[in-house]
Amino acid sequence: MGLFKLLHGHKARAFEGIPGPEPSFPMGNAGAFLDGRLPWEVCCDFAHEFGGVTLIWMAGQPALVLNDPALIGEVLESSWTNFYKDAPCKALAPVITRGSLFISNYGKGWSKGHAENPFTTLDQDQWLAQQVAPLRKVIKNDVEKFIERSASSTIDLYRDMQKLSFHAFSQAFWGRIFGDEVFEWFQTLARTGDRRMQCRIPPLLNLPPLRPGFYSARSKWYIMFERIVKEARRNPDASAPDMLNQALCHGANLPDAVLAETLATNFFGGVFSGSSTINTSLYMLAKHPDECKKLVTALKKDLGDADSFDIDALLSCRQLDFVLREAMRYYPAVPLYLRNSAKDREVQLGAHTLPRNTMLFISNYYLHRYSHHWPQAEKFDPSRWEKGVAEENPLGSGYFFPYGRGPRACIGQQYGVFYTKLALATLLLNSKIDLNPAQKFNQFFFFGVMMPNGLKAKFTAL
Repeated sequence: MGLFKLLHGHKARAFEGIPGPEPSFPMGNAGAFLDGRLPWEVCCDFAHEFGGVTLIWMAGQPALVLNDPALIGEVLESSWTNFYKDAPCKALAPVITRGSLFISNYGKGWSKGHAENPFTTLDQDQWLAQQVAPLRKVIKNDVEKFIERSASSTIDLYRDMQKLSFHAFSQAFWGRIFGDEVFEWFQTLARTGDRRMQCRIPPLLNLPPLRPGFYSARSKWYIMFERIVKEARRNPDASAPDMLNQALCHGANLPDAVLAETLATNFFGGVFSGSSTINTSLYMLAKHPDECKKLVTALKKDLGDADSFDIDALLSCRQLDFVLREAMRYYPAVPLYLRNSAKDREVQLGAHTLPRNTMLFISNYYLHRYSHHWPQAEKFDPSRWEKGVAEENPLGSGYFFPYGRGPRACIGQQYGVFYTKLALATLLLNSKIDLNPAQKFNQFFFFGVMMPNGLKAKFTAL
């Protein structure tokens, strides 16, 4: 501790009064994130011990862990232009181009990209209404394959739910189902991005990916999408519900390569978080069979025929909404966000003046389980959302932000909620899912998403 203070004590003066664990030479407090605990659990432990803001040291660099909803609101919402994304921009730049909304930062480029994104330009309610029938068909087709395979083996929910989501996203955004080869290109790009995101030696991120297979997959991936955009632009189909055709028919002026990248990024933005949320919901329902029975009963009553319900029936099923909200509260798919204060100036955050480029760790995990806000917070209880609680805690509010908060919240969150509801409804109305709740819910971080791994299930027809 003495040597650490001698070397870095001058940096600590700007954070005087902010509590935190004692750092040790040379790692500071970085070891807390390397001892086997999940990073959002570490952030939660800091909140329990030190309160809403904690000073930690990543080697010789000071950083703040925020668990205070008001301070998080400043960073992500009211003063969001004073903060920027550093990680994982450099890590993902070879995978999804720097112009992507996911890794670009506030400025003309981000503002223009956000304004021209089809999620912004299209009427989302109208577009989603058109998605129900084609996506239901795609999901049901995969469920039937699950049922067939379950006769001789179990379904690996980690891998197979990703593929189901990939198929659904293919249909929603491109109007076609891509095969296994394209799915493997996607996985290759994602694994490369994930390795770079989890790299613990930052200078290595200045090097390009070293695996030749990555470059082949990336080339095939983007060339294929540019070709599809070019072909569709020649004769866009206004009757086709997919986002590509709808965007073109509504006058999308993006160059082919930009539109291709914009739509392709939706796979990275949603397949992992969507499959994570679906698997979390199925696991929690298996652990609480009474809740599962209640949900299935509500689905049959509110949606009626599994093959013909519309969006109004889907979105009006309160029990489905409550189960999904509770699953996202209990195990949010994206439990950790990183921001830095402005590079070129000091920034005010609450009562503190932050030096330039201060790193901030932001987790929703602690606030989603904050007992003063959520009674019996450790209990999975969809009924907690009744009597106005759902309305008092909308997506992106202080104690419930599974898709983030503010202007940089997930641009596709309306689609994400719609898709996970549709997938859960279709799964439960077309099959009985045998998932042993004694299986461990093994969480790990993949591509910035909490992914439950190791869950196996069997599907039987109803």
